[in-house]
Amino acid sequence: MTNATHRNRLRQCASSPLSEVDSLVQQFFGPVASVTTGWRAPASVWEAEDRLHVEVDAPGVARDGAEVTYDKGTLTVTLKRSRPEGREYHHNERGFGELTRTLALPDTVDPDSLEAELTDGVLHVSVAKRPEALPKRVELK
Repeated sequence: MTNATHRNRLRQCASSPLSEVDSLVQQFFGPVASVTTGWRAPASVWEAEDRLHVEVDAPGVARDGAEVTYDKGTLTVTLKRSRPEGREYHHNERGFGELTRTLALPDTVDPDSLEAELTDGVLHVSVAKRPEALPKRVELK
């Protein structure tokens, strides 16, 4: 499929169930999510000139409830959100428990440069591109 076809399909899916959007994201990035706890952690992936960035919404997740690992080209984010004790809910739309998001990273990144930070309910992971993958500027003579 072309990028235009993917964009059109994404527009169509915007009002569809989130499973349709997950399906489209998986076509771009491979397996992205494994959610078994009833809560979701939306993610975005973006690229700067020298780094790849992944941001995952993690409201209510404590620093010790977030784990980021990298193995053989796969970035894995595990988030744990605990259910507050002693509450009897009248209504609750927030899920609790553990979920895992995985993302296949391109081989153009340097896994030794991985950095992760949890700030204001957003987990931000960034990884530098390998020097040989960066654009080269040629000076004119």
